[in-house]
Amino acid sequence: MSSAATIKIVGARVFDGTGSEAFESDVLVAGGVIRSLGHQPGRADREIDGRGRWLVPGFIDIHSHSEFSLLADGGGESKILQGVTTELVGNCGGSAFPLGGAKLARTRDQHPELDITWTDLPGYRRELCRRGHAPNLLTLTGQGNLRGSTIGYVDRPATPAEQKEMISILEAGLDAGSRGMSTGMPYPPGSYTPEAELVPLLEAVAARGGLWSTHMASEGDFLLEALAATIDLARRTGVLLQVSHLKASGEKNWGKMRPALEMIAAARAAGVEVACDRYPYLAGATDLDILLPAWAWEGGEEEELKRLASPEVRRRLLGELCSRDWQAVVIASAPGEGGEALAGKNLEELAAERGVAPPVALLDILLEQSLRVEAFFFGMSQENLDLVLAAPFSVLASDAAARPVRPRPGEGTPHPRAFGAFSRYLGRWVLSGRVEATEGISRLTGRPAAILGLADRGLIREGFAADLVLFDPRRFRDRADYPNPRCPPDGIEAVLVNGVPVALFGELTGARPGRFL
Repeated sequence: MSSAATIKIVGARVFDGTGSEAFESDVLVAGGVIRSLGHQPGRADREIDGRGRWLVPGFIDIHSHSEFSLLADGGGESKILQGVTTELVGNCGGSAFPLGGAKLARTRDQHPELDITWTDLPGYRRELCRRGHAPNLLTLTGQGNLRGSTIGYVDRPATPAEQKEMISILEAGLDAGSRGMSTGMPYPPGSYTPEAELVPLLEAVAARGGLWSTHMASEGDFLLEALAATIDLARRTGVLLQVSHLKASGEKNWGKMRPALEMIAAARAAGVEVACDRYPYLAGATDLDILLPAWAWEGGEEEELKRLASPEVRRRLLGELCSRDWQAVVIASAPGEGGEALAGKNLEELAAERGVAPPVALLDILLEQSLRVEAFFFGMSQENLDLVLAAPFSVLASDAAARPVRPRPGEGTPHPRAFGAFSRYLGRWVLSGRVEATEGISRLTGRPAAILGLADRGLIREGFAADLVLFDPRRFRDRADYPNPRCPPDGIEAVLVNGVPVALFGELTGARPGRFL
């Protein structure tokens, strides 16, 4: 069915995304937009029974990593089937552009399934449009891409000429449609970036009204210091700040969450535009080598592997690896030979199997798997999760790439947030009554739309794009968990993107009506 077809959703309970009281209404969709609300006489090309169902705006995932997965498979299955109709990609300092030098070489190595011929945002957008994608897409420019394309993976400040080049590339991306810049301060090459290098980049983003999304340098032992420095940078540069997946990792740091939220509230009261996002789980997920000190990554993956193989460097690494709860580090996926035997086990278990200490097992596994290991990192508290989700300046996010229900070869086990971040929040917070329904829906729709400056999405309003989700609250059930993450929720009956059904009664239609926004 094309966007030109008319669709009438009959008698639904409408939550419009503003936080206002819900109301019963028909909704007429035509030409990809919401044409009218209220009783709709006459027939449409298609009618969908909304009686007893909730109709809400399509969910907006403000922190996604689908920039490459949607090229490999434009269906965006894990997101579409839980009601996500728009994704902001290019987070944590990594995006699909710019690509040059060492960054281009690394990206091609990491995505051998793709023929990466583009280098900039217009080229990436053309490739997306050529292949087609179901959800809408917005993107940030990764600061790691700027640095990796210009300087490479070396631990030194940028020269004046390199700084000028990065600013020029950033501005070109912003002018071509990038919504701002992201930083991933724990990851190379972001971890090699001095604060003075960030200031002119953030000023360039602020000059165009863009967003700065940041994975801060610390989310544990130095959470408050990292947050204070981040807010100060936003204040000095005037940029709109989005703190990514706000958390306090490690039990000894749990008490820092209340002061962190108070710090954000105080900054907002003082006029700094700052918000945060969070996924509704107690474990994060990222590459296993995040546990190594930053110097071990310098020069790129080939140099990192040489260090792991060097007895002398290994002794230094083992001396620097801090004591931690190794049971809280669980291998999610390792696509290399022998990787299946690692998945689902924590580092303490694996170390016991091998008869070595956990830090030794860590180094051995990284070397054996050529660094291609993803892990779950447990260590967050439920109380803090509830605090963040209740904060008036927080919105929901997945921090996950879109995944197919049936895994591609070598894809491994995803975090359940890929299939369940929005459905988990909807089921455990909104439908359970822990969060008032209109407020909870707004955090998934209208609020992230406002942060991103989306003038015609995120609300059910006449003239707005027809990104819609219809679900039965009586049958709704979140099903994704760690042992079985590839389980979309039950009870979502229709998902529309730009007026086109992309999922009906839990089944994908195969349509690719998503737009690059």
